[in-house]
Amino acid sequence: MTASPGDVRVRRPQQHEALMVELHDEAAFSTFRDTLLFAAAIGVSFKRSVAFSSAAGDPIRYETLTGPSFSEALISMIAVNEIHDDPEIMDSSRLEERVKIFEEYANGGLEYIQEQVNVRHQTADLVVIGLVTEALVESGGAKPVSVDELLSGVSW
Repeated sequence: MTASPGDVRVRRPQQHEALMVELHDEAAFSTFRDTLLFAAAIGVSFKRSVAFSSAAGDPIRYETLTGPSFSEALISMIAVNEIHDDPEIMDSSRLEERVKIFEEYANGGLEYIQEQVNVRHQTADLVVIGLVTEALVESGGAKPVSVDELLSGVSW
């Protein structure tokens, strides 16, 4: 039986609830959804996927998680990257499997952030700033773009 997106829930790992609250309060993540999306990206970046069984608080509805237009694409890309030899992972009947993969990478990302808090002896917000800065430096940073380049795909 296939679960509809409205029935699917995304869990928050209990062992990182305090870190998620700190990220919410101190690191400008306005929602737990945003924290999980960032943590999953960190988990993928550092190849950290960690299963968990104990969830904290109310799970987040999938439709809420995918409110920002990019988030459903992120969840799908993570799943395809994890199960790259099975294109059917994108089938609607396997949404719960994609969510589980996302949850595990988010948990791995939160674990990595907590390790960095412990090793760097910094608050979570400073660790997040450091991780974002490192990613920008590694990618060459933001590049200047002309107005013509910005509008090249726009048709009036």
